[in-house]
Amino acid sequence: MSTVDHPDGPEYLGQDFERDLEREETDPVGAHRATVVWLHGVGQVPADLVAVADRLRLADAGVRGVFPRAPVEAPSLLTGLPVPCWFPQSLFALDRIDVTGLLAAHRRLRPLLAAETARIGAERTLVAGFSQGATVALTLALRHPEPLAGTALYAPYLPPDLSALLPEGRPAPANSGLPVWIGHGARDWIVPESSGAGLRDLLASWGHPVIWQRYPGGHEPFAGVRASLPAFLSEVFGTPVPPVADTNGPTARAS
Repeated sequence: MSTVDHPDGPEYLGQDFERDLEREETDPVGAHRATVVWLHGVGQVPADLVAVADRLRLADAGVRGVFPRAPVEAPSLLTGLPVPCWFPQSLFALDRIDVTGLLAAHRRLRPLLAAETARIGAERTLVAGFSQGATVALTLALRHPEPLAGTALYAPYLPPDLSALLPEGRPAPANSGLPVWIGHGARDWIVPESSGAGLRDLLASWGHPVIWQRYPGGHEPFAGVRASLPAFLSEVFGTPVPPVADTNGPTARAS
């Protein structure tokens, strides 16, 4: 096993963290212009976000999709059966995050993200996530050593102390101005809209350009997204991503 410099220290270089994650992939139609790495939520599988990318017709716009499956399983609060997750998390205690589990998820995802940025360039690679996957996507992107295109988050929950999850308490210099898109359902009964709004305000206060989009639905992955996210992707990728029929409300940029 090769040895590499690792931002979390050599104790995290165990063989377990170097195994490839199970994943699904969608290849672009025609030229490869950009890549989105999609991270699903608790109890979901990659196919749930493949459906989102298909609905947005991202492959037709030259956007490759990579959909890893969370490697951890924990009992569902609803059924008691084991379900995929990035780290164990109680839905009734979103203000408490298993930092060890979150950083373990990063260690599994970093090789995948590095492979995708090597393929197309970091500036053409974006990390997206839903619910718990949004929390992992954001912290992974903010810690990345190369400037990424951005991150897209739906129903993210605000970590109790986001700065404590980042080296030196702030985003990596390369992503100190990372563009962020956040969508949230107004009737989300699992992750309240106020959590996404709080994250929006915090990131804006750090100087990130943030697009905030409020939707009428509940806790469903990228529910109602049609025009706002493709417009964001078009901007950060520098290549057209046509919208689906736009039935969303007005988009607001946090400042």
